[in-house]
Amino acid sequence: MDEQLAQELADRFDEFGLRFLEPIDLNELPTEDTVSATLAHQEGHAPYQVGCSDTLTLSSMGWVRRHYAEHDRLLLVGPRVTERSAERLRLLGINYIDQAGNAFITFNGVHIDVRGRRALRPSATKAPRLTRGGVNLFSVKRSQVIFTILSWPDLLDGPVREIATASMVSLGQAQGTLDLLMQYGYLDEEKHFAPSRRELLIDHWTASYPSGLGSEGKAGRYSGDWASLRVGDASVYVSGEAAVPELLRPETATLYTEEFPIELIRSHRWRRNDEQPTIFLRRQFWRPSDAPAGPGVHEAPWLLVYADLLASNDGRQHEVAQRIREDHR
Repeated sequence: MDEQLAQELADRFDEFGLRFLEPIDLNELPTEDTVSATLAHQEGHAPYQVGCSDTLTLSSMGWVRRHYAEHDRLLLVGPRVTERSAERLRLLGINYIDQAGNAFITFNGVHIDVRGRRALRPSATKAPRLTRGGVNLFSVKRSQVIFTILSWPDLLDGPVREIATASMVSLGQAQGTLDLLMQYGYLDEEKHFAPSRRELLIDHWTASYPSGLGSEGKAGRYSGDWASLRVGDASVYVSGEAAVPELLRPETATLYTEEFPIELIRSHRWRRNDEQPTIFLRRQFWRPSDAPAGPGVHEAPWLLVYADLLASNDGRQHEVAQRIREDHR
């Protein structure tokens, strides 16, 4: 299996909250054969025979029949499963996940059935995706947890549920991310950052941001006047160049809200504009305990401002991003 396919399949496992209890590397799955592994979900776990194939069709996978005949619980992974093949696999009780996220997983109270997805074009951004046991450290949910503890490291001294709440993820996702960070050496046994490793984690998180949390597909693109925001009952966090008007003259604004700001768009008469947007609307993915109370306009955490500046194709913003990084080093 090539590295890109393995990385994208790892993303799909993470998306569905699935992981292997054994240290299995998707890159090393045998072709046209299977390995024994335990597939786990927060609702339970079950033993599987796991195999991969370049074509997930029964007609091209004669090697699958011996596993099916022996009544093994079988999980197949690969680039693409057609709707016709997916239907046959489901009827036979064979589980599968493909690159786009079409999936059929059912065991011990867990039932995942996703159909009709088509593979996205590969991202041009070469983001670092550190994987261990088929798990992407910088998937979207884990990136939320990493962002939160980098922004508010004091949360590491409290219970994991506070990290989960602040990161807007489940308790299991928060704990799993902390476990991975300890495995990679970013956190020590007392759940504290080593200074040099913290800086490296910031570098990796920021590099992964444009293809994950900060991907273009996650932003609403509008044009209009944003200089004098009237937010009413909303709470808006300002990021990107609009967050640092003292360092440059902002031409765009990146705004984060917990809910889609329909009233904000209507009251300011912002217009959808995919060609030359000046306003980028994004969903807020953090909720720290020290968040400003009540509605209003607030500056986003420095790490997010830094990442949004770096994600731009603007040399001015890149220079300011480096200044912000130095101020927080």
